[in-house]
Amino acid sequence: MGERSYPCEFCDTDQPQAEKLVTVARQRRGQWFIFENVPALVCPNCGHRYFAADVLTAMEDRMKTTPEDARPITGWAMSLPQSV
Repeated sequence: MGERSYPCEFCDTDQPQAEKLVTVARQRRGQWFIFENVPALVCPNCGHRYFAADVLTAMEDRMKTTPEDARPITGWAMSLPQSV
């Protein structure tokens, strides 16, 4: 992944984004997919993450079927009360 040479589109900082491995959660057709160790450029000011096109394509492709290396996880989904 290359270095971004222009400001963050969200916070407009000109600080260089840092190359990191991040965790990404996506939902498709009611099913959650969690990707670990995803390469991204991360804004040091606001935390916005930038992904290369090939990384996004790879995640989309892997969500089409259940990959052999996928492992199930347990989690809870809930809503907050309206009065919070």
